[in-house]
Amino acid sequence: MKAQVHVPEQHPADRTPFIAVLGSSGFRASWQAGISHVLEEIGNPVRWDLASGGTIPGLAAAAGMNRNWRRVVNAGVPTHKILAPAQGLRWFERKNLDLAGVFDLTVVEEWLDAWLAWVGVKTFRDLRYKPGEIRPAETSYRAGICVAMWRTDRPFLARCTLDQLRDPAFIHRAFRWAFFGRQFPWRKFKPVWIPDTVDEHLPWLKQEIDDHSPAFWARVSMSQWPACLPTVLQDPETLQLIFLADGGHIDNQPSLFNDGRIPSLPLLNPRLAQNRRQNKPGQQVRDAGRMPFGRVVRFELTPETNFSSLQASGLGLAERDAMWRRGVTQGRRRLSSELADLVKQHASDRRRSERMYDRVRVQVPGLHGFQSIAAARRPWTKRTLDNRS
Repeated sequence: MKAQVHVPEQHPADRTPFIAVLGSSGFRASWQAGISHVLEEIGNPVRWDLASGGTIPGLAAAAGMNRNWRRVVNAGVPTHKILAPAQGLRWFERKNLDLAGVFDLTVVEEWLDAWLAWVGVKTFRDLRYKPGEIRPAETSYRAGICVAMWRTDRPFLARCTLDQLRDPAFIHRAFRWAFFGRQFPWRKFKPVWIPDTVDEHLPWLKQEIDDHSPAFWARVSMSQWPACLPTVLQDPETLQLIFLADGGHIDNQPSLFNDGRIPSLPLLNPRLAQNRRQNKPGQQVRDAGRMPFGRVVRFELTPETNFSSLQASGLGLAERDAMWRRGVTQGRRRLSSELADLVKQHASDRRRSERMYDRVRVQVPGLHGFQSIAAARRPWTKRTLDNRS
């Protein structure tokens, strides 16, 4: 392996194309990095649908980063800096986890941005499909990032500057303005796929989204409210405030195509079973309801992956690499046969869909009370009182 030059890997040309889905993982993105290594061995993941912690390994793979280098990158995630309080907050603002959060993931954004730039991906324009490449229908990018968006009911009191919108103290004040004004913006969660559906929700970004950094939006998708500060934008015409946060709030098994319509390519979503209930047969029924035209593959927790978010600061190089190795080992045992079965299932679903025109209603768990409300507002979804997926 060359020390200074990125060397893309050469894969067989006849690998089965599919859509790889990496959802929220907390601080277990290292395990997902090992899984992404295997996904490229068993087929051709031509599209990466990502949310929360899954954005780190998914963007690295979509950028074409050599898998050996991805292992090096994965081990160096600056986890120990993630839980540092945001600069500029006063003592009473640091105590307001119920509102706008205290932690800032800017260090992780800068770290990921530097690695992506090293392999030639500085903006979303660099993730566009090239002419002739295999891709799912209705997409233009090799990766999509899911973020949760909520918009205030009323215009803000004044036009905000960019410095204000990035200031932690201002974010807290803006949150209080929405909260005590009884606007409850989090009751109106919507999933936004960056860059695919920006024009539907944030039309003023449509012309410039190709020039945005994927690392910026990855940081947005990893910022789990209320612990982390949300990102705030302002609609230039209406002056409403737009709060953006962790995509896992909307969907822990994210896919742009998981809306009841059958996609042109099969969906494969490897996930850790985060509790005992998810190791039982009933979970397969719940997963099928959440991703009706794809497959969720559950893997058992092991000593390398069984830890809480509060232990994240103790994840060093050795611990992260051990998590990566476990992902590779578990993935090689199961994913090849799972993809083969999925391809057959998808072909059958496509034949059946030619005779059916109604979408299948996708189940969305109510992880929180406000998300349960939001799920009921989303088209082609069915609200279920369920645990974190």
